[in-house]
Amino acid sequence: MENRVILIQGAMEIETEYLIESLEQREEKEIAGYKFYKGKIAAKEVIVSKTDMGIIKGATATIIGITNFSPDIIINQGIAGAHTKDIHVGDIIIGQKSCNINSYSMQPRDEGKGTNPFSWEVIENTQNANEELVSKIQEFLKINSKRKAYTGILGSGDVFNREIDRINWIRSKFGNLSEDMESIATYSICNKLNIPCVGIRIISNNEITKEKLDETQAVELQKIILDFIRRY
Repeated sequence: MENRVILIQGAMEIETEYLIESLEQREEKEIAGYKFYKGKIAAKEVIVSKTDMGIIKGATATIIGITNFSPDIIINQGIAGAHTKDIHVGDIIIGQKSCNINSYSMQPRDEGKGTNPFSWEVIENTQNANEELVSKIQEFLKINSKRKAYTGILGSGDVFNREIDRINWIRSKFGNLSEDMESIATYSICNKLNIPCVGIRIISNNEITKEKLDETQAVELQKIILDFIRRY
């Protein structure tokens, strides 16, 4: 990644503050209410973008970031909830794909007939990560991390799913390993504009196994990403 501009995204302060503090020659720039921090990591030009939460804000921040900083690579990262009992807090998901888990169609029902979300049909909306970036992160984690890492689909949507039956239904339909609120926005825009991107999520909670939210995992992932940039 020599001589490339790397844009790293995180939705919340806990997902960006460690990266921001690690930047050398740091400059802050606010554009349309979105904050960007430009600096150096191991002589590489890095921009950290605080996107705020949600697909629309994630998409807006991505477009602003691309327009103003012309990144060669975008890494979308942060915490996520697990959608399978086999993945636990502290595990890492490399997003080979991202899908919109709020993309549905439903049959008509008359007033007073209620609703049945389990009968809704999925409208496929899946985007791919850059294969080379996925391979490099896989290689890096295999050599440099003792954490369990999985490669698969990041589920993304403006929702906090906490009903186990609903989580299981979503996974059965989309095949996703986790749930976040921004990755599908980044993947969609980067694929349209031919900018290599990848999403990395660290599991912060698992409703299925009753593992409670651990926000400190956000810092652990930022440390891993910093190490990845320095080495690769």
